[in-house]
Amino acid sequence: MPMEHTTYVYMLLFGGLLLLSRLLENISEKIKLPGMLLILIMGMLLPDFLGNHQSYISDEQAESIASLGLAIILFYGGLTTRWTSMRRVIWSGLRMATLGCLITAGSATALIYGLSRLNLDDNIIPVLTNSSGTQFPADLPLALFVGAMLCSTDATAVLALLRPIASKIPGPLLNLIECESGFNDPVAVILAGVALALAKGQLEDPLLLIRDVGLEFAVGAAVGWAGALLGTFILGREHYLKPNAGSEVVCLSLLMLSCATAFLFGGSPLLCAYVMGCVIGNSSKIDCIIVSEFTIINRASELILLICLGLVVFPQDIWPLKWYAFVVFLITMVSRLLMTFITLYRSPFQAPEKTFSAFAGLRGAVPIAIALQAAASGVAWGPLMPAFALAVVLYGLVLQGYFLPAATDVLANALKPQADLSLNEQSS
Repeated sequence: MPMEHTTYVYMLLFGGLLLLSRLLENISEKIKLPGMLLILIMGMLLPDFLGNHQSYISDEQAESIASLGLAIILFYGGLTTRWTSMRRVIWSGLRMATLGCLITAGSATALIYGLSRLNLDDNIIPVLTNSSGTQFPADLPLALFVGAMLCSTDATAVLALLRPIASKIPGPLLNLIECESGFNDPVAVILAGVALALAKGQLEDPLLLIRDVGLEFAVGAAVGWAGALLGTFILGREHYLKPNAGSEVVCLSLLMLSCATAFLFGGSPLLCAYVMGCVIGNSSKIDCIIVSEFTIINRASELILLICLGLVVFPQDIWPLKWYAFVVFLITMVSRLLMTFITLYRSPFQAPEKTFSAFAGLRGAVPIAIALQAAASGVAWGPLMPAFALAVVLYGLVLQGYFLPAATDVLANALKPQADLSLNEQSS
């Protein structure tokens, strides 16, 4: 197929799917299911519907798109993290996003690896199996990658689901869920990178790894901070504080420049994006109009990530993984519940709020982007990760997404009055 023809086929494909994605969101509100679920199903069924049983894009193309989309999502997460509104829950949110993410990934890794070892003698749980019947027992790198991939949560998916019933949920609890989701994405990305390096045999010297990770962190954060200072200088001008002044274009341009610079100097472009978003979003010179105008870019990035996953995964790829994905989903939920009660110990939150926060952790765009990176990494089990991640995400969207609104009524009835942690006080 000529290059020009291929380009316009991609334009037709992604343009049509983005439009359908927006229409499906209205349908999802009526049937009380997350719009992400319908978008994923639509992407999976499209090739079969058009009579094409091959993927429209390769794993490498999907991974490249996912890298840019993930940077935009992390930047927006930092941009919308307001220290003033989250000051009451910031330390609880940070504990959940850092220590909690490590606990979730670590306990999930231990359970998956331990059960896989028991499977060597007895088939206790299903094994990761591809469509041709090849099995991949969960060794340490694979178990760590799965735990890392699924330890982050998606605030956009949760808050979109809870927005119609947000009045029933205490304001600090919503802030806690949003704060944790904004901070735990970089931790998940880094842990997944360590797992992939371990699978490739590139972690022979732990001290060398610590040095490289520290350098990557430092360079990424420094470049992100520098890009944010430049961004606040430009965006702080009166012209960009008006509606439709092009502030979102400036943000996107500086984000691309900063992430590329961080990568070329050996830093983490994803950490760069998040630091840059945090500094710009909390600057006193920046108006909320800039945040609202960048929202559409973030939303489009999330939709494109979901569409990419749907286009590289077929229903027949998911079917052999259904039981293994269900077991891993349950393991992840148990690990998250354990993590929540550990990190929120002695916090002002009551037990019903902790339980609700644990089960409100929906997976979304970040696990999808991490899975696409594994598919393009060259590891033996990498090509299975997009289908596996999609299966786990689908379980969460169906089970958590359907029952979470009903759980708010239980939460409202179970909570005791808290004079020091009320919604009105949080809003003031």
